[in-house]
Amino acid sequence: MARVLVLGVKVPFSHGGQDVLVATLVKQLRERGHEADTVEIPFNPLPKQNLITQAALWRSFDFESFCGRKIDLVIATKFPSYYARHPRKSVWLVHQLRSIYDLYAGQYSDIGDDPRDESMRRMLYDGDTRVLGECAYRSAISQNVAERLQSFNGLSSEVLYPPLPLGDGYRCEPAEPYILSVGRICRIKRLDLVINALATTPGLRLKVVGVSDEPDAMQFFQNEVKKHGLGARVDFLGRVSNADLVELYARSMAVFYAPYDEDYGYVTLEAMASSKPLVTATDSGGTLEFVRNNETGFIVPPTPEAFAGVFNRLRDDAALAERIGKGGRAFIESSGMMQGGWDRVIDGLLSPLQEQRKRCAGED
Repeated sequence: MARVLVLGVKVPFSHGGQDVLVATLVKQLRERGHEADTVEIPFNPLPKQNLITQAALWRSFDFESFCGRKIDLVIATKFPSYYARHPRKSVWLVHQLRSIYDLYAGQYSDIGDDPRDESMRRMLYDGDTRVLGECAYRSAISQNVAERLQSFNGLSSEVLYPPLPLGDGYRCEPAEPYILSVGRICRIKRLDLVINALATTPGLRLKVVGVSDEPDAMQFFQNEVKKHGLGARVDFLGRVSNADLVELYARSMAVFYAPYDEDYGYVTLEAMASSKPLVTATDSGGTLEFVRNNETGFIVPPTPEAFAGVFNRLRDDAALAERIGKGGRAFIESSGMMQGGWDRVIDGLLSPLQEQRKRCAGED
């Protein structure tokens, strides 16, 4: 059995898919008899000038041993954890620092074409290529993430989809007239699309699970609610327990999840596992790897009008909602991401240990 460190990047007071992924990976490693633990260094994206320092901080640590105990393998997840040094390093890439890649100089990035920004961007760009290139095994949580890595850094990776964190714990109950939104509250998740859609979907409520991890994001969305007079129809629930989350999925009419160019998105699969229609956008990235329009969910242009049209259809046609929900559930059951899927993930991430054993056997 191996002694493994899973490297997480923790933003204090925030909780998202990466936190779930790290915790579940450690749990799965331990269940297979490995000695696994988590190393997390607090991450602060502000001010942006500190990004180089935070990458250097990860690079400065010696991860080969702690208190005289040898570490057999480290598994990095996202920027800047993959800057860690170890002779056997795997990466299960959640995402890189997107503000210097696909989001660069756009509305969701604070890094522009200022010469100082460009200098920092180039240093991190080159650094990523070097430290990800030194990994003994590279994988990504979705095809979308893998394609970014190949396009920008010229590095290949295997796609390992994260299985559902609660396995077969999801269920379906009779639908109540509300739309569910789950995830971190930040602008790139585009909660304003569903809030504005609600203005033309009478009879429906919106329930939002998640907390803000971006300055002024909550205020922005609350202002959108006030602008349309929707205060009585929108509930910001904050962080909820797993049991409450399962219940919210189970009783929803539909699930909204339409971030811009998402990396992966547990929400997509959790909605399907709950037999609920998932409504996403044509530019939502990783969600499109699973949603089949009018079969397992709905894919619409990223406008409030398009979302309102789908929500009104689902409100007025329970049979349609049930058919799409069942299609999503059937996909999840056949995909192996509900009960299974972890063996392939673990085998891939631990493969550098197998290569080491083969080399040692050959030397003997």
